[in-house]
Amino acid sequence: MPDMTLADALRLAINVLRDAAESRKMPSGIELDGTAAELHATAADVLGESLEQLGDRE
Repeated sequence: MPDMTLADALRLAINVLRDAAESRKMPSGIELDGTAAELHATAADVLGESLEQLGDRE
């Protein structure tokens, strides 16, 4: 990916976390229980807030 920024990397990480939370499965295929899925969803929200705070600093 040419010229990837910190914001790009955060967006990708957020997408992976949300996908894992929704499917209850890690990209590696490991199953997530409800607690782990909720933690992944919360982590995605926290990263989303970080991305918003990053704003124009990039």
